[in-house]
Amino acid sequence: MPDSDRVSIWSIAGGWGTVFYILFSIQVAVIVVLVGWREIAQRTDDTPVDTILAIGVGSAPNIFTAAAINIAVIFQAEVIAMLAERYLRRRFEEGKKEGIERGIERGIEQGIEQGLKEGKIVARAEERARNRRYIARLRAWDGRRIEAAEKGEPFDEPMPEPDDDDKTS
Repeated sequence: MPDSDRVSIWSIAGGWGTVFYILFSIQVAVIVVLVGWREIAQRTDDTPVDTILAIGVGSAPNIFTAAAINIAVIFQAEVIAMLAERYLRRRFEEGKKEGIERGIERGIEQGIEQGLKEGKIVARAEERARNRRYIARLRAWDGRRIEAAEKGEPFDEPMPEPDDDDKTS
């Protein structure tokens, strides 16, 4: 027989046993008090023992009914707890999934922002490198122009354009 935390005779889960017995004890006490009140209020000539027996006989069917009602109440409580747990678990999973999606979206946004920043940095670095190459070509051209002027030779080489770098590279 498999291990189970259910009390087989009552079919109550172990954690609910305490609740069952508390409810059952309260109901039994109320039943005995009401039946006893009725027996004493009838004012018969019964002896105390007969009155106690009458209270027991009058209470017995109601006590079994109370036990059956408690089993049904506990079963309903178990079902409600199970449904609530499933609902809360589903809500937790949905919230977790939504949080992951938001995190991914935020990560994508941050990645785009970072990519744009890095792209701007790279573009500035490339522009600076292009400017340095242009300045180097301009200095070389100017050096040839000065050298030709010192030698008295004509210099008809056009000044380099900034766009020339893109065409030669």
